[in-house]
Amino acid sequence: MKIINAVWEKRNLGVNCNEVEIENKDTVKILKQNLEVYETEYTVIKVPIGMIEISQYLQSAGYTFMELMISCSNNGQLPLLTPIQKRIIDSVSYKKMNNKDIEQLFVEIDSGMFTDDRVSLDLKFTQDQANNRYAGWVSDEIELGSKFFKLVYKSQTAGFFSLKANGDDCYTSSLGGLYPSFERVGFGICLNYFTIEEGIKQNAKKIFTSFSSNNRGAFGIHFSIGYNIGKQFYVFIKHK
Repeated sequence: MKIINAVWEKRNLGVNCNEVEIENKDTVKILKQNLEVYETEYTVIKVPIGMIEISQYLQSAGYTFMELMISCSNNGQLPLLTPIQKRIIDSVSYKKMNNKDIEQLFVEIDSGMFTDDRVSLDLKFTQDQANNRYAGWVSDEIELGSKFFKLVYKSQTAGFFSLKANGDDCYTSSLGGLYPSFERVGFGICLNYFTIEEGIKQNAKKIFTSFSSNNRGAFGIHFSIGYNIGKQFYVFIKHK
């Protein structure tokens, strides 16, 4: 297993946190033997799908299943669009965010634009803590070199996405979302489409992203525009 002391969550959520990624060689016996090593105030354990014995053990040990995390990738190719998809895409543009745009993003996050992640849905945390986590995440991504872009519809900012170079012509989009006032207008496809388009401009051969099963609309959007499924993890959490 891989154990990461997620020090950033102390800043974001105010709790000590370890994130544990279970590997194929791990067993229930190994988890029991290392309990004191990985368990802390807030423990997050990611289990590859299919490892049912470990999943059942975690639930018997007081862990709660919160989500299925799905990783996917695009090979740097724009999809063929349906007439309806093309009409939506053509009505929106995107451009790189400046400092004022980032300030607006923090305001939108503060208003509660993210509500379906494991922290927002956790009764032990507040929405303010979940918002603070996303604000910290944005700041960290900027420091790590991610570029942020905004969706523009009729001179209004409708949402944002990030893109970061990883080397070897690979890019990752770690964050993205629609602003609350645009959540129900069908622009979700634009986030993923323009992420691919910008990746192609940067000569990306591979663009990686991930989403939660709690975001029900994300399934159809990602796969309808050419993303291929990758690793999947059951995510369990426990508070002490």
